[in-house]
Amino acid sequence: MSKNFISFFLFTFKLLFFYFFISFLLIMLILPIYIVLDKIGFLGLVNSFLQVHNKFSYSNILYLLSYSIIGITGIITILMLSVIVNVWIERKLSAKIQGRMGPTLVNFPFLLKAGSKNIWLGGLLQPIADVAKLIQKEIIIPQGSYPFLFILSPILAFTTVVLAFGMFPFSKNYILLGKLDIGLLFIFAVSSYMVLSLVIAAWVSNNKYSLLGGLRTVAQMLSYEIPLLLSFLSLMVFTGSFKIVDIVNFQNNYFWLIVYQPLMFIIFLWSMVAENNRAPFDLPEAESELVAGFSTEYGGMAFALFYLAEYGYLFFNSAIIATLFLGGYSLIPHSLINLFSPTLNALGLYEYILAINDNFIWIILKAFLIVGLIMFFRWTYPRIRIDHLMDLAWKAFIPITLIHIIVASIDVLLFKNSNWFIPLFSWIIFAIVIASIKNTKLSDKKYINLFRYN
Repeated sequence: MSKNFISFFLFTFKLLFFYFFISFLLIMLILPIYIVLDKIGFLGLVNSFLQVHNKFSYSNILYLLSYSIIGITGIITILMLSVIVNVWIERKLSAKIQGRMGPTLVNFPFLLKAGSKNIWLGGLLQPIADVAKLIQKEIIIPQGSYPFLFILSPILAFTTVVLAFGMFPFSKNYILLGKLDIGLLFIFAVSSYMVLSLVIAAWVSNNKYSLLGGLRTVAQMLSYEIPLLLSFLSLMVFTGSFKIVDIVNFQNNYFWLIVYQPLMFIIFLWSMVAENNRAPFDLPEAESELVAGFSTEYGGMAFALFYLAEYGYLFFNSAIIATLFLGGYSLIPHSLINLFSPTLNALGLYEYILAINDNFIWIILKAFLIVGLIMFFRWTYPRIRIDHLMDLAWKAFIPITLIHIIVASIDVLLFKNSNWFIPLFSWIIFAIVIASIKNTKLSDKKYINLFRYN
């Protein structure tokens, strides 16, 4: 047992180091190009073009059209690449956990021989082959269903995740909601429309298994949106703002919020997993119980759109967690860099360190780390019971977050200064909750078999 645990730990460490090394290598390759483009003024020209005008008129319709085309192309590209990478990573991680190799044969020709025996290179083109397979399949509309709504539902699911990606702050220079006072609340409101597409898909299929999956979807997603937003309100008490820019700036001025509110990080993470219908909270689908839940009657590209939306939200939610708790697009808080600013200024590296530190590549790397953690949950924990799922939200997460908001307010009033911040009571309640987990039961209900056979 200990040998297997050490082997799995070493594999996880190697995987994280591998992605960190690739990200560092990309930064080192991009840095000279960044410096040259900045010197010749090209970056300033691009920045002025990408800035959204405050007043729209018919005179700048060409600008708006080109801006929209560039934005939509970039969003769909990021979304598709994240889905391809996430699917491949999950298949390789699940194979390692279960003692398998995972996809090995579908690969680049020059890597095929090495990839068939190498856990890092095997099956790199497998997600693309899956997409090609799904494109060729026919979309069968069940008799007795509503054809228009049947096709509209997966399109609505995919459109929702595209809108969510379009409002996400991947860089400090291009934040669409930078001046919006409600900030992330608007992103949460848009992403919550995902539940509508799933309910429509369950209802219009005219299938009892799909309907059961839809009812579970409503109960689960609406229940876990409450602790999700309450945990975000606790962060808002610390930072004093709903704006994405202010939340990231707070973490640059002090430190990452995961250090100040570790309990809210745990609740926010598990609420995100539940709202995204990921195992062990995948009760709306529950393949072993409901065939496929709300997507039972879907096939071909209609099913692929649901699949894309699920993995798109997986990466999007991970990026939200990275922004709120892990510093966002900054690798190291500016407060730590400023400690060594005299030395860095003497060497002439201060500006370039900041340019590397505040980069979109870091939020992508952090998001993939959270994605890997969520994937570990899926292949480690079994699916929980539906009443335990509801009890966890209503009897545990919601009361804890409400109490934590009060505790966070006390910390702000007593221990917040311009240069330091000690979240004393937040750490105390975190220790109390962790210590009381062993003696906590979500439900004492016992179910008996109603059908007895002689």
